[in-house]
Amino acid sequence: MDVMSETVGDDDVAEPRMALLGFEAEARRFQDVLTRLAVVSRPNLDAAVSEICHVAARALRVARVTVWRYDRSAATLYSTPTWSNGIPGWDVHAISETSHPVYWRALHSQRVLPVRDAVDDAVLAEFRADYTIPLGIGALLDTSIRADDRPLGIVCFEHVGGTREWSIAEQEFAASVGDRVGLALLVDEQRRLEADLRETQKMEALGLLAGGVAHDFNNVLNVIITSAELLEESIATGADVHEDLQSITVAAQRAASLTRKLLFIARREPMQREHIDINDCVRGFRQMATTILTRGVTVHEALAPDPLIVNADRTFVDQSLLNLVTNAAHAMGGQGELSIETSFVFHHSPTQAFGASLPAGRFARLTVRDSGTGIARDELQRIFEPFYSSKGRAGTGLGLAVVYGGMRQHEGHVAAESDIGVGTAIHLLFPLVDA
Repeated sequence: MDVMSETVGDDDVAEPRMALLGFEAEARRFQDVLTRLAVVSRPNLDAAVSEICHVAARALRVARVTVWRYDRSAATLYSTPTWSNGIPGWDVHAISETSHPVYWRALHSQRVLPVRDAVDDAVLAEFRADYTIPLGIGALLDTSIRADDRPLGIVCFEHVGGTREWSIAEQEFAASVGDRVGLALLVDEQRRLEADLRETQKMEALGLLAGGVAHDFNNVLNVIITSAELLEESIATGADVHEDLQSITVAAQRAASLTRKLLFIARREPMQREHIDINDCVRGFRQMATTILTRGVTVHEALAPDPLIVNADRTFVDQSLLNLVTNAAHAMGGQGELSIETSFVFHHSPTQAFGASLPAGRFARLTVRDSGTGIARDELQRIFEPFYSSKGRAGTGLGLAVVYGGMRQHEGHVAAESDIGVGTAIHLLFPLVDA
């Protein structure tokens, strides 16, 4: 009896222990899958959600994954099949409390809705005739998508075949997948907001350029008109017309250059990053800087002796320079000195530099420095916030926010230094391309 009791006792202990070990192994496997999901690095929402659904379908070994989004009022769910593995779609693409009341109540009563038997469970009775039976779905696992405490939709995992028990680890994994989709939606929303901010800043910059560009174009047109009149007289008298033609050609080329720069800044396209030399960007921007600034402002360039090659969008660099120089012009009130500087920066370890905490690494530093009124210390902490402007009603507060967001997309850093009555320096640090 003692031997038998001891044997039975060992079995009773071993079975739960094995179940616990199995649960831990399954949980670790799911955690590894979640760790590999790089939502933020994906170029757009479709790519991010598609990867999440594809990876999650393989991890849970289901045939089909769909993502459903709420409308603005969160009263209706609309299907957007993201990854289906050859399973056909569903003709009905909307679910609401009115059309599917039983399922709606069940879905909103818990974070995860596991359905073991999709054919017989009353929760899915409203889908049976036109969905679960035609598609051969035997079990279903739905989880909500939430972000910032907002309900955004659901992720639906569909098992084709017979019934299926959903383990606790699988349910927790499904909930985490819902969180990943929510993060992807937030990232997409942030990207769209930053794109809108960039576009607004471009329009603001173009407006500020209008006066200077109009003046330049007027000068160009005067040269062309005057040279054309002289050309007409020269032809009538038989004189040499070469010099007049050359003046017209040079003036027209200058006008074309101004037009190209305006179109370059005003374009609305995703960032196109390439290997560029920051020094070349500054040299190419010099002409535009003189258009923005009045004659009372002296412009200096202090460029690094060697090329500073970075992986960046040339339009963003030009746009940032335009914004920083425009801000400097406002701060100086038409009189002062402006300096555009570049240099090589290397930190062996994380450090404090240029008024900010910077990581270790090699950087190309691009600085716009002015001798203007300066910015108070309490305001300096906020100048990169959207819609905050140290110029009061005269500014929109979008320009530096766009620069800050763009530098984040370049894995770079922004820093500001300023003293009242002395001036301001804005530093952009781009990671250098490895040689």
